[in-house]
Amino acid sequence: MLAIVANATRVVTLALLVLAHPVAHALAAQNRADENGARLTSVARTATERYNAAPTTRANGAFELARGTSSTGDVAVLNGPVTIAGTVNGTLVAINADVRLAPGARIAQHLIVIGGTITGQDSATIGGEIRVQAELLRYHLEGEKLVAERDAAYDDGWWSRRSIRHEFRRGEAYTDFFYVASRAYNRVEGWSFVAGPRFRRITDWGKINVETFGVVRTASPVRWDNRTLGHDARIDVQLGKPWGLVLGAHVFDVVQPTESWQLSDGEVGLSSALLHRDYRDYYARHGGEGFVRLQATDEADLTMTVSAETWDNVAARNPWSLLRGNEAWRENPLEAVGAMHLLWVRARVDTREKQRSAWSGWYATFDWENGTGTLTSPAVPCAAETLALCIAGLTKPVNYTRGMVDLRRYNRISPHAFLNLRIVAGGWMSGDALPLQKRMALGGPGTLPGFGFRETSLAPDILNCSTGNAISGTPGFCDRMALAQVELRSRFFSGIFRDDAGDEWWRPGLNHEAQWVLFADAGRGWNVGASNRGVNGSVNIDKDRLPDMNSFKRDIGIGLDFGGLGFYWAKAVSDAAEPGRFFMRLERRF
Repeated sequence: MLAIVANATRVVTLALLVLAHPVAHALAAQNRADENGARLTSVARTATERYNAAPTTRANGAFELARGTSSTGDVAVLNGPVTIAGTVNGTLVAINADVRLAPGARIAQHLIVIGGTITGQDSATIGGEIRVQAELLRYHLEGEKLVAERDAAYDDGWWSRRSIRHEFRRGEAYTDFFYVASRAYNRVEGWSFVAGPRFRRITDWGKINVETFGVVRTASPVRWDNRTLGHDARIDVQLGKPWGLVLGAHVFDVVQPTESWQLSDGEVGLSSALLHRDYRDYYARHGGEGFVRLQATDEADLTMTVSAETWDNVAARNPWSLLRGNEAWRENPLEAVGAMHLLWVRARVDTREKQRSAWSGWYATFDWENGTGTLTSPAVPCAAETLALCIAGLTKPVNYTRGMVDLRRYNRISPHAFLNLRIVAGGWMSGDALPLQKRMALGGPGTLPGFGFRETSLAPDILNCSTGNAISGTPGFCDRMALAQVELRSRFFSGIFRDDAGDEWWRPGLNHEAQWVLFADAGRGWNVGASNRGVNGSVNIDKDRLPDMNSFKRDIGIGLDFGGLGFYWAKAVSDAAEPGRFFMRLERRF
C-alpha cells in the first residue's frame, strides 16, 4: 500500500505541474465561457469566432470575389454559395455553403467550411489549413452576432440504450426515478442490466452526477446470489466547466471483461446473442475506488484512480443464442483470485472534428496500471525466472506494472476520402508476472481479422502465446503485444440506402455516408523470456528488446461500411494457408 501511495504522489505532482496553469486560468474564466459553444466541434467554434470578429467582412447569400480583386482581412459567408477567383487576404469562412475556387485563386490564411464542399482547391493557393465539417451548423442571428446552436448528443448505434420511465430533462440536467440499461450480452451473464435511480444537476460552478444501480444477470441457472445479483453505484462532482476538476467515488460488484479494447459492447453482445460467439473473457470485481480527473473541455483529460478490490472467477453459463444454441459455450478461463490494490492513470487526447466519423485529427490514450496484492494463480505459462509465480494453486504476493497506448491519426486527404492509421501496444512493464486477466492476445475481427479468434493452430503461436499449453477456454497468455492498422476509405452512393448527402426521410435508417474500405493490419504478441531477438517468430523475447518486424502476422482486406453496419472480408498474407474470413462490424474498425 505504501508503494501505491508513493506512486500516487509522484503521478499527482507531475499532473498538477503540467496542468495547474491552464486549469486555474480556465476556472477563473468559467463564468465568461459560453457553455453551449464549448460543446461545439473545434471547427464550429473557430468559424463562429471568426464570423463575430469585428474586422471580418460578412455576407449572407451568394458571394463572389472576381479575378484581380482582393478582400481586406477575413471573409465570412452564410449560406453561400462562395466563388473565389481573386485573393482573400485573411481566412475564408463558409457556413452552410459550398466553396468553388477558380484557378489562381488565393487565400492567404485558412479555409474553414461547414456544411458544404470544396472544389478547385488543387488549382488554388491556400496559405494555412483547410478545415471541413460536413454537418450543417444550426444558428441564429442576434443583430450581427452569429450564435451557434448544437443538437443534443446523437448516438448512431441503433442498439443504443434508453431509459424507460419517468424521465425529466432540462438541458443537460435530468432525473430518472427508475432507469434501466442493458449491458453487453455475454456467455457469463446472459442479458445483464442495471436498474435504479440516477440524476444530474448543472450548477453555476460545475456539475453533479449520481447513479445508484443494482445489477441483475439472467443467464441460467439463475440463483439469488452474487453470481446473479450485483451493484454499481457512483457519484462525481465537477468543479469548473468546460475546464475543471472532477472528484468521484465508485463502489461495484460487477463482471469485468479482460480485454474490452478490441470490440465494442454492442458488437460483443450481438455476436453472443445471434452467433453463439463471445469474443471476451471475464472475471468478477468487487470493491470500491476513488478518482480525480483533470478535464480540458471534451478534448483532453487526465484521470487517476485508486481502488481496493477482490478478484474472483466466473464460469460460463448457458444463455440463449439464436444460432447454434445446442452447442456448448467456450469455457471462461480460470483467472487469478485474491485481494488487490490498484493505482491506475489514464491520459486522453481527442482532436478529431467528429468522434463518430473521425474525419481528421488525433486520438490517443495512455494507460498505466500498478497492482499490488496477494493472488492465487491458475496454470499460466511464463518465463523461467518467474515460474514460481505461475504454479497452479500457489498463493503469492504480487506487484506488477502494466501499460498500454492507443494512438490514432485520422487524415482527410480529399473531401470524401480518408487515410487512417492506428498503433496499439501494451503489456508488462516491470515487476512480477502479469495475472492472467491482465494478459493479452490478438486475432479475430477486432484486431487481425485475417486470423481466427484464439486460434491455436499457428506454430509458433505469437497471437495467443500459448507455448503449446492446452488451457481450458484458450485464454490469451501474451505479456506484451503490438498492433498496427491502416485503412483507406472513401464515399460511394449505395442508391437505396440513406446517405447523409441526400438524407431523404423515406430511406432506411443506416445513417452516415456509405464508404468502401481497403485495410491492412500487422501485429503479434510475445512473452518476456529468454534473451533473443524474436527471429523466426519466437514467442519469448528479452524484456529490453522488440520482436523482429518480419515475425509480425499480416492481413489485408476490403469492406463496405454503412456507418452503423459494415461488411468485410480479410485474408492473411503472412500465412498463405489461412482461409479468407468474412465478418461484420457495427462500428468503424477504429
